[in-house]
Amino acid sequence: MDQRDIRLIEKLTHQIEGLLRGEFTVRVPAVEPEAALAPLSASIARLALSLQETRAFVLALSQGRLEVTPPPGNHLVGQFKQLQASLRHLAWQTQQIAAGDLNQRVDFLGEFSVTFNRLIDTLREKERAEEQVRYLSIHDPLTDLYNRYYFEAEMARLQRGRSFPVSLLVADLDGLKTINDNLGHAAGDLCLRGAAALMRRCIRANDVIARVGGDEFVLILPQTDGETAAGVMVRIREEEAECNRVRSVYPIRISMGIATCAKGQSLTEALKRADKRMYKEKSRRKEGLKETTKLPHGDT
Repeated sequence: MDQRDIRLIEKLTHQIEGLLRGEFTVRVPAVEPEAALAPLSASIARLALSLQETRAFVLALSQGRLEVTPPPGNHLVGQFKQLQASLRHLAWQTQQIAAGDLNQRVDFLGEFSVTFNRLIDTLREKERAEEQVRYLSIHDPLTDLYNRYYFEAEMARLQRGRSFPVSLLVADLDGLKTINDNLGHAAGDLCLRGAAALMRRCIRANDVIARVGGDEFVLILPQTDGETAAGVMVRIREEEAECNRVRSVYPIRISMGIATCAKGQSLTEALKRADKRMYKEKSRRKEGLKETTKLPHGDT
């Protein structure tokens, strides 16, 4: 090895040390192609270029610039390319979460995945709790029907809408006080739930049934004329009879009244008409049937 090779080796060694210190812009000395150290010099030059490209790519990742294209033909960035793909997918998942999709899981980022998934679980629990609060705010807890708050909001919405004619059916459970006094409130609650269930079976999916008072219900039937509403009343009567056929005590008896509201008319006034008709029927039923609630032997 002559002095020229020794000096070249010293320069290349100095450049390798510079690369180890992060100095990727070192200049590789020119070497004649036929020199014995030419391949080594060329390899160091390529290494310096690859490290420089890798450094730029990693810096972009550390700054969150996930759109940067990895340098082609650079094998040093292989694992960083995988990290970039994972971070891009994570960014997409985060966007889905922001849009309300909480069905996201991360399993490719180690300890971060555990923390991320715990966050998702917490958000799900929060969403379920909020949904439960929303549900309870518009539903009656005993019958699981809509409550008065929802009923009034729906009436206001329909008044402004285009679903006319709208028919209203007011229903009142007969004899509830007698049942409560003689058989207890648990029996009365069973009657209320039974009445709610049978009326629900008689309406369409887009109809609304609400418990608006202790024993009073209102069915809102959008896009329903008077004749069709009368048919709903008939179905309820049939369902009531079938239900009472198998009940041994406290039969369900419902007084009803209907009214239909055309476009331009007041739903509130229609509700009043239906309510009056319900009370008229209740009076007729009391006069004709007297007290029809069936009590166990020994009760008075």
